[in-house]
Amino acid sequence: MAITTTTVIADTVPTIIEEARFTEQFEARMRGLVDVHQKKLHEGSTVNLPYWGIATASALTEGVDMASPTSMADTNVPFTPAEVGCQIIVTDKVVRDNQEDVKRAAGRILGNAMATKMDVDILTQIDDGTTSLGGSTTTMTLGHWAAAHALLGGLAVASGGPAPKPWYGVHHPYCLLDLVDVMTPLLATAAAGTPATAGSVADAVLRNYGVGKLFGVPIIEDGNFTIASTAVKGGMFSKMGLVLAVAKEWDVEVERDASLRASELNIVGEYATGEYLAGWIVEIHADAATPA
Repeated sequence: MAITTTTVIADTVPTIIEEARFTEQFEARMRGLVDVHQKKLHEGSTVNLPYWGIATASALTEGVDMASPTSMADTNVPFTPAEVGCQIIVTDKVVRDNQEDVKRAAGRILGNAMATKMDVDILTQIDDGTTSLGGSTTTMTLGHWAAAHALLGGLAVASGGPAPKPWYGVHHPYCLLDLVDVMTPLLATAAAGTPATAGSVADAVLRNYGVGKLFGVPIIEDGNFTIASTAVKGGMFSKMGLVLAVAKEWDVEVERDASLRASELNIVGEYATGEYLAGWIVEIHADAATPA
């Protein structure tokens, strides 16, 4: 009589994990837009990222000694990683039947779960920006992005500015649709009944259905934002303004459940997200009503 043991699933796990890794890398958009720090093993539970204050230079008088030294003051920003996990159960029958589609689906589910969780955790930090533009019923405009650009570039030195580049803009597709509408005015005119002529910017938007760059800043759409009462809080930020501190990349441990005739795949990672300097983030709050 054939007995299914933990060794049997060894041929199944690689397919699931390979698909999960691929899916996670494809879906985890925000990870590539923020400052990532790897916490070394056995170096405590917290990642400390201090930043320094400023020194002020002043005019000198010839022959007169400088008598007002500036102290070096630092401010610590701590990030404490916590565990995040997901579990999926693969039955012995799936293993015996060698159902590739099912195994790959399991991998996609796992990859999406871990990527979405991390993405949402990072996106949530945009709400902590010092400045918030717009509002819950505000239709997004190009002016909001221009203002965000000016705020990051014009941030006072005493507040940590100007914000270091690169900068990124991220928002929900429902909100960015308002920009697409503004940039593609192709409605027929009442007089001639012919479409308006699109410019080069509008041409690019029409071809790619994407804003691309605004004022030199890449604008990325992310559907993982949480819509709260038909509104979303996205924005523009410096890559250094948002932090992802990783203590452990996710891995898989297999646990056998004989009575269930299945094996549990337990996926666990450990990380923390947060803002390094709130002034390097500008929130854009906008209406995200479902397109109709």
